[in-house]
Amino acid sequence: MMAPRPEESESLHPGLAEPRTHEDWFDYVFYEPPPPPHLPPYDIYLAMDKEDPERRRLDHSRNQYHSALVLAWTPAVRHFESEITELLAANEMAPPGARLGLLIDGPPTVGKSTLVKMIGRKFEQGLRRDFPERFAPRLGVYVPVVYISLTDQVTPKQISLAIARYLSVSTSGTKDTVDDRVLTAITACGTQLLIFDDLHFLDCSHKEGRASNDHIKFLANHTPCTIIGTGVDLEESPLLSEGGPSGPVKSNTRVKSPPSSGPRTQTAGRFSRQELAPFTLDSKTEILWWVGVVHSLENALCLYRHEKNSLTRRHWRYLHARTNGSIAGLHALLRRSAVRAIAQGTEAVTREIMDSIVLSYAHERAYAKVVELQSRQSAKSRSKLNKKPSAAEGNA
Repeated sequence: MMAPRPEESESLHPGLAEPRTHEDWFDYVFYEPPPPPHLPPYDIYLAMDKEDPERRRLDHSRNQYHSALVLAWTPAVRHFESEITELLAANEMAPPGARLGLLIDGPPTVGKSTLVKMIGRKFEQGLRRDFPERFAPRLGVYVPVVYISLTDQVTPKQISLAIARYLSVSTSGTKDTVDDRVLTAITACGTQLLIFDDLHFLDCSHKEGRASNDHIKFLANHTPCTIIGTGVDLEESPLLSEGGPSGPVKSNTRVKSPPSSGPRTQTAGRFSRQELAPFTLDSKTEILWWVGVVHSLENALCLYRHEKNSLTRRHWRYLHARTNGSIAGLHALLRRSAVRAIAQGTEAVTREIMDSIVLSYAHERAYAKVVELQSRQSAKSRSKLNKKPSAAEGNA
């Protein structure tokens, strides 16, 4: 039984799931987050009983709005948008053979998956605006973007099956049969951007993992589209070399000298690798970037008593320490703080509210180390101040 489309059902889940088909991606491309609800005067709001359906609906609308809090087009997102747009232009009419690709490497929670979806969505929206005739039903299904989120211990056939399901292609038959259908469909659908999210799930230490690596190379050779991949620790993966990294690899911020060496794969010769790192506060420019993100999120809050720009002015450094510079951590902290501020009636995101939120285990561990370091530094400073000079020192 086919699942109902949004226009056919009034009881669908209101949120978005990770796209697995081109219909899911269509929903994402046209998704509009809930707008900030209109707030009645605060005295009228306070006069409502907490169980008043109108107040409950208003609070629910605000929670929905905060759960979809604006995604910031950070400098990193704009950098990668420029890189991917340039690759798409350079590859569009390139002769047969592997086109240039890009691997975005970085630790968890820095926003790699969100970044590539945002850029892919904007790319397709631009095509729909500039070339609406390509999307005419009489021409068949035009799918300019294919987004595949890989799973653990992924095999070559699973990769092809995921693309086949995305493009509504039959998945029956042998791997070679499915591969042929996938290659035909990608060409027929006019796919220009093929995104593989979570490439670190290609466990290249095992036979299937190496075969999956070869399959990515196969797709790069035989599909007329630009391939973008994201993952964790890709520099250390045999995706780029058979026995570990083969030499210094330039990222968007620095050059690393890897500890081991090995022969380069063909993937390494066709894909550039750039890093997406957490925000740092090592320079005035980086501080301004972080403060700008905090400011954009704070301005989007829909609360009665939140002091304007209080997070931006007074708590930007705390927010960085609390989230370890992670954009995902910052979003999580502010979304939950806004929901809690409504539930508790404080109607403001304060330091007390934020301190009461428990973030992910990784974020909490990183913040605990910061607090411990600050505590030791404070104790050391107090010790110096309390140290009394000896009598000889006093006479001197």
